[in-house]
Amino acid sequence: VYAISDLILQLSTQPEAFGRTVLEALALCRPILGYAHGGVGELLAELYPAGRVPALDEARLVERAAELLRLAPPIAPLTRYRLADMQQATLAVYAEVVGG
Repeated sequence: VYAISDLILQLSTQPEAFGRTVLEALALCRPILGYAHGGVGELLAELYPAGRVPALDEARLVERAAELLRLAPPIAPLTRYRLADMQQATLAVYAEVVGG
């Protein structure tokens, strides 16, 4: 669904610990728009600031969605938060715990 979408919206009203939706959308080079709180806000600030709007600001959300649909800024390839990197980090922790 992400791959064929012109814009992905992540509009959880409760701050999330980690904004996985942001990474999934950006990994497919799709613009994403979300509230600037919790993990979603942090990831958008770092990886795609154009997709950040103040939490629960519906007027700004509509305005920014129209802007992104008209002309979204380019999306840089992800160099952090890649699956292989997270898997390696997890395996390293397991190895440390078991003394390997």
